[in-house]
Amino acid sequence: MDERKYFACKIAQRGIGNSNEFVVFAANARDITSWAGIRRVGEHEKGTQRILKDARVNAIQRFLKNNIRNIIPTSVILAFLPGIAKFSSKQNELKGCLPTLDLQNGINNRADWGILSFEFDITWDEHLRPALIVDGQHRLKGMAKLSEDVPVLVVALIDATPEEQAFQFVVINNKSARIPTDNVKAIISDVNETDLQDRLSKAGVNYGDIPATLREINDREDSPFHNLLDWQLNPDKAHRIIKLTTLEASLRYIRNQIPAVTEMGDEDTEKEIFLSIWRAISGSFEMLWNRSDKFMSKVNINALNEFVVDRLENAWVDEVVDVYDSEQVEQYTTKIIQPIPTEFWTRTWAVVLQDNAVVRELIKADLKKISHNVRNPQKAWHEELKLIGQNN
Repeated sequence: MDERKYFACKIAQRGIGNSNEFVVFAANARDITSWAGIRRVGEHEKGTQRILKDARVNAIQRFLKNNIRNIIPTSVILAFLPGIAKFSSKQNELKGCLPTLDLQNGINNRADWGILSFEFDITWDEHLRPALIVDGQHRLKGMAKLSEDVPVLVVALIDATPEEQAFQFVVINNKSARIPTDNVKAIISDVNETDLQDRLSKAGVNYGDIPATLREINDREDSPFHNLLDWQLNPDKAHRIIKLTTLEASLRYIRNQIPAVTEMGDEDTEKEIFLSIWRAISGSFEMLWNRSDKFMSKVNINALNEFVVDRLENAWVDEVVDVYDSEQVEQYTTKIIQPIPTEFWTRTWAVVLQDNAVVRELIKADLKKISHNVRNPQKAWHEELKLIGQNN
């Protein structure tokens, strides 16, 4: 068995004996993941946590790697079931060493400094570990992925029943509210707003008129749209080929079509689904990517995006693909578009290329028809297409 001992402060927030007490301490994020686990809803009885999303974990990791000044001072909330962790007071010893210091900080005997200790087996499954994560699973996992040892502030309930853990989870996840932009501007009125705006947008945080999601799609080196967006942030005007409205429409379609993303309001997952889809598409049609005006047009990008997303949504419902797994999304997208020949875009189309719903639906209909044709040995891939005449 392994053992952990942490110097901590125990708080009786509502007075001793009136409610669950909690301890506050700092520890290495990576080490915490060895003894703190998750009991997820749907996987275990009385589970509280939602599914872990790689997109959000990776977003936390990128946030910290993006700038050495970026920190996450908010705490992770853990809970120990009754009888698991022991707190030994060291208040009297400390008072003897620091007789002139108020160790209670004026909170009327509701704080107690001491040692929190517990034992565990490193081989235990996550839901059997001594502490369970009530809030902050993505923050903790993202911080633990860094190569450096990152300390994280922990607030841990002790002797907390599963019902108490569930109560805290619901309260924490239903009491947050966004701060209006005008309020933020008032708060930071004395700082360099340009520098702050740049740092926030690079960190994936919306502020003012900077669309943080689009900024990340443009800036990330693993993004197929790297430095291709049509805005002033791209120094090379010749490569400003993708209108912002093109990507906004594609992201909105993902948000509306895949219930898992819509219900959770998860911008990180939405963004990762989009990037995974387009990594597959840009890789499969490398000869056209950033070379063909037709292929890179807004109407074609949106049509291709909708064609793939519709099939991904069906695959998600049928449990064929996990939309929270970027690799699965990319692989499944490759499978979807594999039957489509590059020649579809190099041939002359029977309509004028323009951004409207009619052309978009024609493209989608032809993509679907091609998928059916290639599976029929009696048909050529281009038969009965609306955009390509039989003699073209």
